[in-house]
Amino acid sequence: SRRGSRAASPSQVRRLRAWNRLDWELYSHLNRSFWRRAEAFGIPRLRDEVSKLRERRERLAGRCLKGGGPLPAKAIPDGNLRPFQPPGAGDILGFALREGLEPEERELCVRMAMPELQYKDLLDRRQFGEGDGKNG
Repeated sequence: SRRGSRAASPSQVRRLRAWNRLDWELYSHLNRSFWRRAEAFGIPRLRDEVSKLRERRERLAGRCLKGGGPLPAKAIPDGNLRPFQPPGAGDILGFALREGLEPEERELCVRMAMPELQYKDLLDRRQFGEGDGKNG
């Protein structure tokens, strides 16, 4: 499913297929084990817990974020949280924190708003030696 400007060598194709197979097997295993645990936990109880977590996140987003949710990346002031923007992407949404947050509250809001950036930066450092690990 990947395309490049030049054809992949047979060894590259084998490596990509091996990684794709590993990805699929890992996904399948985690998916099966998740649903096994969810059924043991109780699906109605799981739905209730998820609903409570969504409500809590919405309240926190309302307290932390300008506009209460994501904004177009170009509307986010410099020095605020940068959005994750994959290469070749269109208009990306990101988050801007409210002004005047206490330091502890700001740290909580950053963790709530942008956890995927920490993961992306970690991957960048491991794979490419890039990423500053800072989110705000």
